[in-house]
Amino acid sequence: MLFAFIAARLTHVIDVYQVSSASNEPTHPHGSIVMASCLKTADRGAFICFKQHSTEIVRIYRCIAKEGDLIEIKNAAVYLNGKLLNEPYTWNEYYISRQQLAAIQGYVDTYKYPVNPINDSLYSITFSTAELSKYHLNLKSVTVNKGEAYPEIFSDFSRLNFNGDNLGPLKVPKNCYFLLGDNRHNAFDSRYIGFIKKDEIISTVIE
Repeated sequence: MLFAFIAARLTHVIDVYQVSSASNEPTHPHGSIVMASCLKTADRGAFICFKQHSTEIVRIYRCIAKEGDLIEIKNAAVYLNGKLLNEPYTWNEYYISRQQLAAIQGYVDTYKYPVNPINDSLYSITFSTAELSKYHLNLKSVTVNKGEAYPEIFSDFSRLNFNGDNLGPLKVPKNCYFLLGDNRHNAFDSRYIGFIKKDEIISTVIE
């Protein structure tokens, strides 16, 4: 039995990972455990475990697009083949006033939404569009303007004047994938490391 388990791990039939960052919150919180398998297809919407040839780090992000797909990000909204993706599970960053924040402070404390001060009266808060509706808030998203420089963006994308919130349209190359973290303003994903090659994929998370 032990031999079978070790063999399954070595061949990636069964992989077990502890999530080591907040990049996929709220879907996979920091410290949570996920199981993955090389037997599961790496398809759109699935979380893919991969290791780029230039590093030994195993990363996990959601598959947004596959080879031949057209991907575009406009003001942090993601479009696949010309259609806006419905992504209620993702976290984005919004401007919120001191008064608005005070009104939902109990929820912020309970659900641990990330909050950062901008000045004495303005903050940024990270949560989903579902929370906007739930708390009856009309907030402006924190985004980088189209064409504005973004030092950390992948070099090939930087040369095209793309940034993390405005990118594309781009056609995904053959045998490649475009991956994004669910915590969109806290994920070192394909916007920053480029397309993920098929032979860099280890396994796919079993939901």
